[in-house]
Amino acid sequence: MLAKIVPPKTVEDEQQTESYFIPGALVTVLFFLWGFSYGLLDTLNKHFQDVLGITTTETTYMQVAYFGAYFVISPIAGLILKRIGYKKTIILGLLLYVLGALCFYPAATNEVYGGFVGALFTIASGLAMLENCANTYIAIIGSRRWAPLRINISQGFNGIGTTISPIIASYAFFGGDESATGNLESVKWTYVGVGCGVFCIAIIFCFARIPEFDEEAQMKAEAEAMGEVVRRASMKSPHLWLGAFTQFIYTGNQVAIASMFIYYGTIVGEYSNSFSSQLLALGQMCFTIGRFIGALLMRWFPAEKLLAFYSVGAIIATICAIAVNTREATYTLMVILFFESIMFPTNFALGTRDLGRNYKYGAPIMIMGVAGGALFPTLMALTKDHRNIHLAFIIPLAGFVIEFLYAVFGSKWVIYVKEDQEQDKEANSDELDKEPSDNKNSITYPEQAK
Repeated sequence: MLAKIVPPKTVEDEQQTESYFIPGALVTVLFFLWGFSYGLLDTLNKHFQDVLGITTTETTYMQVAYFGAYFVISPIAGLILKRIGYKKTIILGLLLYVLGALCFYPAATNEVYGGFVGALFTIASGLAMLENCANTYIAIIGSRRWAPLRINISQGFNGIGTTISPIIASYAFFGGDESATGNLESVKWTYVGVGCGVFCIAIIFCFARIPEFDEEAQMKAEAEAMGEVVRRASMKSPHLWLGAFTQFIYTGNQVAIASMFIYYGTIVGEYSNSFSSQLLALGQMCFTIGRFIGALLMRWFPAEKLLAFYSVGAIIATICAIAVNTREATYTLMVILFFESIMFPTNFALGTRDLGRNYKYGAPIMIMGVAGGALFPTLMALTKDHRNIHLAFIIPLAGFVIEFLYAVFGSKWVIYVKEDQEQDKEANSDELDKEPSDNKNSITYPEQAK
């Protein structure tokens, strides 16, 4: 009796039977992680200044280290991701995070500010790897049509982390009394606790199943189902590079507006530092709500149109922040935070659309845009110091105009690889390998020479 020969499963077959809900949920935890880290940084910034006696300018070195790491590490992270895959790169990023967090212990013990900057660079290097993996993985594990929706939902947990981390830092680690912390003991144990928590997450990922995903196979299967021709965007496509530039501008806007929020509240609104901080916390909550609402609306509206609408909302609110000089103008900043909420994840989804097997090369280009957070706060601070707080908001206004132009025009400027020509070249190459012709330019093999 002849045994039945069962053909091996193809990548397409495996992807159709594989469930990516649990891996996607685990990867979404990472979005919370770097939101938490960023919020913790903002909370501890003033504490470092008070204890170490450093200048405000010196405190910005931490911002430069944090966001500069994304620019330096993202290309390397892309190469590592391409070589060892999603799961191992995620674990590597988590371990770098743990290493950086534990380095806060000797830095705090010896009160060396350079040690904090180095430790923060190490943490951000790990986060850069995680962002390259997580954003890409969430974007590709399903239909291309719903990629912006998926990534906005996952990025919503980033906002949750940013919102609750200052509360945890203030009450869980500092006992709710910042005046009682005249040394760096609180900082030391804060990051030791965070490092232990992240190490536990790394252990979970070691045992979790995070299957690889063939982007090219997904594109092919989806195109066949829709009766379309498979098309892969070129790495030279304007939608990718304009998206990276827009991401740089947007991230700078987001960080700069958050850094200027309390100043605006105290100068224009004439509120106390405490009340302005509470408004900032509410603004971060508006940011998180805006992201989830945006994800919901993407079920009915195309991502680029919704992005254009949110950009217009941010432009109008920013104009009000510039032109209105009343106490209530402070609340317009909360409106800005609401409308800027979907910009980062939607930029990423639109900028990496249809890259196929080049996804792991295109994603780092987009993530490098996070480096804008190291530049724009300084520009706004200089404008505030030499002019006034109102004129400083002209910088994010210009950024939101660029965001609108990308949504309307730049995201649609896609150049596709001519697959038919590539296939012809491959076919011709195969023919030459199999049957060399008598042409003088044909390839001669050693066996034929004999």
